[in-house]
Amino acid sequence: MLEFKEMSEEDAVSTFVEDGYYEYTKRKQRYGDLLPSNSIWATAPARMFVGFLEDKPVGTIGFAPYKGVLLSAGAHIRRQYRRRGLLEQFIEKILQEKGNKTLFINLANPKISGKYRSLGFKDMNKDELPNEIQEELEGIEYPDQIQKWIMYSTPKWQQVLRWK
Repeated sequence: MLEFKEMSEEDAVSTFVEDGYYEYTKRKQRYGDLLPSNSIWATAPARMFVGFLEDKPVGTIGFAPYKGVLLSAGAHIRRQYRRRGLLEQFIEKILQEKGNKTLFINLANPKISGKYRSLGFKDMNKDELPNEIQEELEGIEYPDQIQKWIMYSTPKWQQVLRWK
């Protein structure tokens, strides 16, 4: 059974390195040419949830709170654990943790966009992002198949039920 531990992004990376796995890196390094390494999206302090199977870190997902919304800090599953249905469990974890805040995700992998959409995420317009982030991204154009902006907001009826 998958068990989660919450930690900082730095601690999440260290957890994988200590286990001899080096393919998971900080956002600043992962984004490469896709986003500026000094952007808010890459540097806002993140809450990461590392998933363990029998004490082995197998993946992570997280977000960075920013001005009343959440910015995805990415998701990663170790190569040998992919295609086992773990991604759904990681996405479910982030949905449980996000509360009633909108979560903005910037996906560089077009193969997983469909998975997020099937779980209630919607395509978004960059204009829905906080102004500072819109300014950082000004002039950066991403082809749809490479970069996809997706958001998840708790439906109003669920927000109402949560408070009753």
